[in-house]
Amino acid sequence: MSEQKVRYAEICKRHYVPLQLQPWWLDAVCGQEHWDVCLSSNGSGQVVGALPYCCKKYFFGKTIVQPPLTSYGGPWFFIDPEKLKKPGSRYQQEYKVLEELIRQLPHTLFYRQNFHPDIKNWLPFFWDGFRETTRYTYQFDHPGDLEKIEAGFKNTLRTDLKKAGRSVEAHRQDDAIDAVFRLHEQSFLRQNKRPPYTLEVCRRLHAALLQRGQVACWLALDRHSGEPHAGLCVAYDTRRAGILLTGTDPAHKSASAIWLLFWEAIVFCMEKNLSLDFEGSMDRNIERGFRAFGADLVPYHSIWRPGNRVLDIAYRLIKQ
Repeated sequence: MSEQKVRYAEICKRHYVPLQLQPWWLDAVCGQEHWDVCLSSNGSGQVVGALPYCCKKYFFGKTIVQPPLTSYGGPWFFIDPEKLKKPGSRYQQEYKVLEELIRQLPHTLFYRQNFHPDIKNWLPFFWDGFRETTRYTYQFDHPGDLEKIEAGFKNTLRTDLKKAGRSVEAHRQDDAIDAVFRLHEQSFLRQNKRPPYTLEVCRRLHAALLQRGQVACWLALDRHSGEPHAGLCVAYDTRRAGILLTGTDPAHKSASAIWLLFWEAIVFCMEKNLSLDFEGSMDRNIERGFRAFGADLVPYHSIWRPGNRVLDIAYRLIKQ
């Protein structure tokens, strides 16, 4: 393990760092040898910023990309807000940290990371020639009042939840990663596609979360046959939870069982005083379902840069 990664692991033990930026998470989804970290220190040698990244190597070069099962990456600050109460001073410090982190990034054929929603400042990346796409997720910020949340539901969602409750029953089963993945995989197979990650990667990450007591899984089981109609996994820490994986049996999609499991996840987060990030797709059909819960629409920055003009043109064509 590199000295940078050792230092970063120690920092993560002393400061709050989101789940998906944790060293053990990156070990699980990237492999220990396929991620590294840039660190920025102040004049006294104290680390004030970090930028972990996952590297994929090809015979023609390497790329920095979002790892599988990982919605967010990019920089994180270790700046004491009490020492920088003036916004201008805080921004200036963030600029210095980000510029140092950018300098340490290896040259790659392509770079893309989705910054955590808490990271609002990407100006130094813009100044250095990076591009940005604004993406959106839905979040409940510490959903402490279930009645208030239910009051924000769309009427169609209320109907779906009642319908689901008549046909399935939600069962908490934290070791059900294989069952959830199989349900998840069926959605892709129906379109003659494969999930962009393997069951083995899911198992590695799930094992790391289960070992730390930071995962909750539910299955929606048919009230008569016991057959699973849908599955959902949530990863969480002391502050936040995020939807890790969901799946629905296409044969029972109309039963709306998955929305019943989302409701179970919301109740779970309320009991633990956690915010909940749906971490979902911006696909219009999927977004419509998330929006029905009445959560807040939260933007985040997807930062990217091709290594040369040919790759820039190719990436733009792919996006179209």
